[in-house]
Amino acid sequence: MIRYCDVTLRDGNHALRHTLSTEFVRDYCAAADESGVWSVEVGHGNGLGASSFLVGKSSYSDKALLTAARASLRSARLGVFAIPGFATINRDLRPALEIGADVFRIGSHVTEASLAEKHIEFLAAQDATVHAVLMMSHMIDLAGLVAQARMMESYGASAVILMDSAGHLRPQDVAERVASIKAELSLEVGFHAHNNLGLAVANALSAMAAGATIIDGSSMGLGAGAGNAALECLLGVAEYEADVSLDSYLAMSRLVTATFPDKLPRTTATSIESGRAGVFSGFAPYVSQAAEEFGIAQRDLWQALGERSIIAGQESIIREIAMELAARS
Repeated sequence: MIRYCDVTLRDGNHALRHTLSTEFVRDYCAAADESGVWSVEVGHGNGLGASSFLVGKSSYSDKALLTAARASLRSARLGVFAIPGFATINRDLRPALEIGADVFRIGSHVTEASLAEKHIEFLAAQDATVHAVLMMSHMIDLAGLVAQARMMESYGASAVILMDSAGHLRPQDVAERVASIKAELSLEVGFHAHNNLGLAVANALSAMAAGATIIDGSSMGLGAGAGNAALECLLGVAEYEADVSLDSYLAMSRLVTATFPDKLPRTTATSIESGRAGVFSGFAPYVSQAAEEFGIAQRDLWQALGERSIIAGQESIIREIAMELAARS
């Protein structure tokens, strides 16, 4: 059975520059609770404890957002996301447990699973449902991916979610990665798509066909960059032959559209260039500025960033690489 995780109120907060209100959280969760989604993930785009001038200040605290969600959720589980370094055990995970979060997803860069060890072990000891998230999952070979997932399993994670953070993967790539983990490990596999190349729904369907049982989506695709797999489209296709009503999902998408008409994500020239290069699309403003300053093509700069395997948090290197490209031309 496929479990659908609604990430509208977490990944979508990126698109809203972390201004999501408690009122909207309550209204949306009430609608989502009727839809049949397995969990609703809530919070700052970068997860618990991430609100800062570095990655964006949240208009409301983690506590306020989670409390609002908890009040409206009866059937669906309340999910949270946490990245060690932003989130700490005592300041962030313990309060989330006390508020009543049901599903904890602990993220790390795909080559740095060891950084999640303490957080996952703590949550597993509390008998919480804890899933590991491997971000930028295209940036490692298959053997390495399996090894990182095995580490997450040894810490106590019951599932590993492959996050295509740059929207770089194609359906065949997704299937290969999911199948590799399924063949070697016993934990569940999930998939979180981004739509940089317009393939989010297709990639999610490919993950399901390869054995993934936890699939992320957001209403109207609301999410970072070009957005996520649109939940209503995903259900409309995945359950095409089944007698599944889409009324609740369409109500959720209408609520998002009516509230945030100017924030809905779309695939653009920039998202395509970043997706092909396998680079975090949040770099777009820095790439645009540096390319203009040094008189180089954005395409070339995206490609160079991909070749250097630059990841989020390394924004300061973008200008340096742009200078190098300009010097060569």
